[in-house]
Amino acid sequence: MISPVLLLLSTIGLIFTEPDSALSLDKDTLQWQDLTPPEDLKGWKVCCGPASYEVRDGVVTGTTVPGSPNTFLITEKKYGDFELEYEFKVDSRLNAGVQIRSEVINQRMRGCQIEIDMDENRQRFWSAGIYEEGDRGWLCDLSKNPEAIAAHNIDEWNHVRVVTRGAMIETYLNGVAAAKTWCGQRLKGVIGLQVHGVGADQTEPLKIQWRRLKIRDHGEHQWITILDSSQTPPQFTDGGTSLPLWKFTPDPATESLKLRLDLNEKQSWSFRQGDLSYQFNAAGNSFSFSFPPLTREQDSGPMGGLGSSQARLWSQSHIFLHRNSWGVGYEILAPGRSGNSREVSRFGLPRPGSGEEWTITASPGAQWQVQALMRKTAPNSPQKP
Repeated sequence: MISPVLLLLSTIGLIFTEPDSALSLDKDTLQWQDLTPPEDLKGWKVCCGPASYEVRDGVVTGTTVPGSPNTFLITEKKYGDFELEYEFKVDSRLNAGVQIRSEVINQRMRGCQIEIDMDENRQRFWSAGIYEEGDRGWLCDLSKNPEAIAAHNIDEWNHVRVVTRGAMIETYLNGVAAAKTWCGQRLKGVIGLQVHGVGADQTEPLKIQWRRLKIRDHGEHQWITILDSSQTPPQFTDGGTSLPLWKFTPDPATESLKLRLDLNEKQSWSFRQGDLSYQFNAAGNSFSFSFPPLTREQDSGPMGGLGSSQARLWSQSHIFLHRNSWGVGYEILAPGRSGNSREVSRFGLPRPGSGEEWTITASPGAQWQVQALMRKTAPNSPQKP
């Protein structure tokens, strides 16, 4: 008897609109909200380490403690889609950052961090790069963005803008486009100010400061079931082995899909939209992904191999697939991080039209469900900054 393989393939994203174009719908009605912590830190809390935080005259100052781990001052409220702006100034010997869409698990911070990197000795200067704290590490650094590296103001105040919508995250440093990528793993979470840990020999206190923190909250998204193998009458492919085939014309507002598959060891499932395709074969745990023709540099390369069929635990893996007019990408998150893989590539492709069909084929008897990531809540009521 063949044991079923349960697959959770989370967030297959076909992003038809750019973040700024969608956020512009709210810009005329939403006001900025002041996000600077009050002096008594009400609405915020310190976690994960012993570094100290003080707020005076609208400036947040974080100070290191010798031999301490990373420490965070985090919001009690969670945020999903938003525009966030702030200024920072940091001792060039100290690394720091701002967490977004993050969570604390067993006193360990996990989630995307907008980097603060002013280390004059290292001369890297990746501030506003996107790093996944407590997880996969760099998602989009500035190694291929000399303009953003040159935008740093050493020993002075620097301005950062962060925009999130669906799985897309993009950043700007002092008005220069810095990083842009997808992260489908977390779509909502806390915002946090990081004081990086230092060694026990660093007895001189090092400081990081933030000011003028403000946010425009654009709500969040929810999953809505739009296609189900048991409810949709299938067609059949022509020639060769006949397979059930589904065609679906998506809502133009659709940004991401979430797919749940239940396949046994002889079944397969595939998806295609235009020149973008994805296929999974349960036999041998094989996986293939085809990008459209690329015309620009990659955002970030693969993060490790896909892993062997023996090591791959598809029943516990998450796969994310993304596409919009900026580029395409995929993410594979495996249990225990063995076999994690990720690639995001930029290219000049016109945004898919609303009439462009999705085509799904699956082995007879295969069970699957498709959900769309749609906007869940309207933006918060306008408030004066």
